Amino acid sequence: MLTQKFLQLFEVGAEWVSWLLVAVSIFGLAVAIDRLVLFVRTREGFPALAAGLGAALARGDLTAALQAVAGDTLVRNVLRAGLALAAGGERRPEPVEQAMLGALAGERTRYDTRLAALLTIGNVGPLIGLLGTVIGIVQAFNQLGRLGTAQAASNTAVMSAIGEALVTTGLGIAVSIPAVAIYNAMRSHLSARVRQAESLHRLLLSSLPSLGGGAR
Repeated sequence: MLTQKFLQLFEVGAEWVSWLLVAVSIFGLAVAIDRLVLFVRTREGFPALAAGLGAALARGDLTAALQAVAGDTLVRNVLRAGLALAAGGERRPEPVEQAMLGALAGERTRYDTRLAALLTIGNVGPLIGLLGTVIGIVQAFNQLGRLGTAQAASNTAVMSAIGEALVTTGLGIAVSIPAVAIYNAMRSHLSARVRQAESLHRLLLSSLPSLGGGAR
């Protein structure tokens, strides 16, 4: 009885699965564009930043160091958290480091937001396509059972059901590949920015004793 209920459900075909995959791909595209806008808007000119900040720290010029990290990027926001504490007179490495680590955690959360949706799409897309494949094959075999092999060989409904099964499989793969590729690219780019922030944050910590410009 339950099997018959599922067979009746499968009779509607797999076209709705294709529309579901289209909706998933549109959602994934929206997430990718949103994240891409953030990454581009906060892109970092790291060589210039490292040179400017390094020169300011070498001179012990806290004001110039703050000016060097002006702007909204992951690296600059992390360094600015430490420099702001130093500007208040703090010269102990531990509090300054904790301030920068806290800022780094916040920045990672900011950039990581919604990226997991792309990975989910990459993992689930082929499974949704496989569901459409199963529905199409079940529909085709169900029609084969009703018509008989001789009649089914020339029946367009059977061929159409098999065609839908193949289409949803291909569509599921087509949706998942760019989602996984974009996710990996953005995660790699985020990791590179985190490493840049960590390298300059160590430079700042080593320069704390020589920094001037703060109220002792």
